[in-house]
Amino acid sequence: MSGHRRFQKHAPSPRTASTASCPRRKSWPCSKTNCPPNTNWLKSLAVGFGSIFLTAATVPPPMTFGVWAFTGTSAVVSGSTLAVRAPLTASIPATRAANTVRVRPTTSTPEMTMNTTPLFPALVQPFKFPASPYEYKVTPLRECPTPESLQQCDTPDKAAEYWKLHIATHPHFNPECECLAVLLLNTRRKVKGHQIVSIGTMDTILVHPREVFRLAIVTAASALIVMHNHPSGESTPSDADIKVTRDLIRAGQLLKMELLDHVIIGSGNFSSLKALGYFFV
Repeated sequence: MSGHRRFQKHAPSPRTASTASCPRRKSWPCSKTNCPPNTNWLKSLAVGFGSIFLTAATVPPPMTFGVWAFTGTSAVVSGSTLAVRAPLTASIPATRAANTVRVRPTTSTPEMTMNTTPLFPALVQPFKFPASPYEYKVTPLRECPTPESLQQCDTPDKAAEYWKLHIATHPHFNPECECLAVLLLNTRRKVKGHQIVSIGTMDTILVHPREVFRLAIVTAASALIVMHNHPSGESTPSDADIKVTRDLIRAGQLLKMELLDHVIIGSGNFSSLKALGYFFV
């Protein structure tokens, strides 16, 4: 036993002898034979970061997290083409951070591989209300005070006076454009009301029997007088005026509503197509 103690006292161990003769024993491991690696730097690193990293006994096992990588405004889904260059699923040690959320990796689909999946789904789907019927009611727009002499309007001159009194003063009337109005009469040829059917351009206007007789049917008129103006000031009827008049006469005969006259208003004058002899079919 004594000899063994003397051997330990006077004969240093191979590790101590080789380490004492190594000039790099304090920093880096030596490449000499029988020179063990120096692990002092690992111990210093563990001591320095001991307050940051948990010990091996308290760290829970690694958990798999799905990571989303963004390229511009398009999200790269796990398993897509770009996932080969940037792995999106990695084993990240779990911490006790409050904002840590576990995300399960999703399996890729052909749509995800082509990166054509929209970022936001449709929030509101288009829908249509079912068609439903309505209840209609005819309501007069405004009162038109008319003198007693014009209450019964069955002649061209009275129709021209009515035009100057109510049609020419209408807020939508434009003397620079042709305007067609209908005068609605009852069975006694008294005025029930009027309607501005159409406003055209300087020399043309669209006229259809449907629009001309629509309000006359709704208000149960017995007869009507059609009037329109010529911005040029000449009240001579054109070929189109004559053709439209004959179409309206035939429509009135079918509806049992008499078209009494078609009056053309000029600048200070007027013309009656009935007086001119154009009221034949």
